[in-house]
Amino acid sequence: MINLKDGRKGFENFGNAYAPAGNVTRKDITVAGVPCAWFTPADAGEDDIVIYIHGGAFIFGSINSHAPMVSHIAAAANRKILAIDYRLAPEHPFPAGVEDCVAVITAIREQYPQVNFGLMGDSAGGNVTMATLLSLKALNGPLPLYSIVISPWVDLECKNASYERNKTVDTLLGRAYLMEAAGMYAAGRELTTPLLSPVNADFTGCPPVLVMCGTYEILEDDSVHLHKRLQECGVDATLELFEGELHVWPFNEIDTKASQQALRDMAHFVAKHSTVKI
Repeated sequence: MINLKDGRKGFENFGNAYAPAGNVTRKDITVAGVPCAWFTPADAGEDDIVIYIHGGAFIFGSINSHAPMVSHIAAAANRKILAIDYRLAPEHPFPAGVEDCVAVITAIREQYPQVNFGLMGDSAGGNVTMATLLSLKALNGPLPLYSIVISPWVDLECKNASYERNKTVDTLLGRAYLMEAAGMYAAGRELTTPLLSPVNADFTGCPPVLVMCGTYEILEDDSVHLHKRLQECGVDATLELFEGELHVWPFNEIDTKASQQALRDMAHFVAKHSTVKI
């Protein structure tokens, strides 16, 4: 059984295993009543930004846990990143987190209508990223220029073949843990609901998406199936599989060859699909 108090404390420490990028500053703010933080490289522009939605199985994680990784992504892409501290389950189950992200993005665009943005998230944050994209689309709200998801958990039924195929090599995640967390987040709702399991959604008309994951993840098929679904809906979708890597590998170690490659690939995708070419 998941221990929320100890788990949250441990997750915060786990995400701070390495130092933030040296040339990136952090400023905590509140947007639409939601705690957020800007991560700003020294020479980044103001009108082309990234919105980041952290992972943590919907029950763990924060701006603090992801600050080091987000700072390195900001440095690599040379973009200001706004990280969102959305409400967590089980205290605030679905759709609270998605609503927070939609509120923040809507408020940013209302205050700064000239700003263009990309949307990015990892793990459960990848789920919330896709659900936020779908919600903005349904509301005729502001859409990102692109989305990037790292090791997204987008099928909460937890029944894909990779759960068995990779269970002996995935040393970070297990099916029982994910199923318990999914139950906390869904709070009795049908797990196949598209905003809970975005792999079941209609993404027609959505902007380009980069999906990245490691081949040692029990969630590998979540990425494979999401990519397939995006393509079926006519979305310009790219799938990158990192051989032998575990779940959200840049979160664990930033200086490895695979993590540095992931940073370069994200930066390239951002530049390709942004209005400002840096």
